[in-house]
Amino acid sequence: MKFFRDLESELREGIDKIVHHPFIKRIDDAWLNKEQLQYFVEQYYIYCTYFPRFLAAAAANIPDDKTRMPIIENLWEEHGEGKLEMSHRILYEKFAASLFLSKEDLQKVKPLPTTQICCENLINLCHDGHFLESLGALGPGTEFFTNEEYSAIERGLKKYDFLTAEDIYFWTVHISLDEDHYSEMLEAIEPWANNLENKYLIKSGAKKAIDLEILFWDGLEDNLPGA
Repeated sequence: MKFFRDLESELREGIDKIVHHPFIKRIDDAWLNKEQLQYFVEQYYIYCTYFPRFLAAAAANIPDDKTRMPIIENLWEEHGEGKLEMSHRILYEKFAASLFLSKEDLQKVKPLPTTQICCENLINLCHDGHFLESLGALGPGTEFFTNEEYSAIERGLKKYDFLTAEDIYFWTVHISLDEDHYSEMLEAIEPWANNLENKYLIKSGAKKAIDLEILFWDGLEDNLPGA
């Protein structure tokens, strides 16, 4: 596991740019007004709808069941473990509804160019890239720090008196799940980190995912209405 511990340290600078991003700090500080919160919810909805597609695309390219299993488990949880009402997309729509955004409103959202670039490049990486690159993107490049990132967002959302614990459950449920996702993914990837080429692919995917997420948050900050 030394390779992954070293990789996590190497990725920390980029991760800190995400978890301490000015836009996430605005959420954490409850600085955003309702209109600006809606703007955030709309753009993150696009990423949210793409995420199960990232998992499915990555799973399709993985050559063995053992390596594929944590991705399949993650995908199953994303779909509410068979209970549609607990699908993470449905939970997100409930969160959006608490800010007066209907499903129809969300489906009409035009992504920022940076949102589009982030999501399209990640789906292409998972669909067309080497499976180890996609696992690097989804593991060290995403799940490793999702708990930290979502904790800041949840903490800020709790400060808004018009949002209830039920309204923000989408964020809460991920905080409890994503640490397990990452540890299980590492167990599956570790046997593949046995040569320089494979290590390069894992590291490359992780760095690409982090750079794309920084771009996503930069786009939200740069286009924030009323700022």
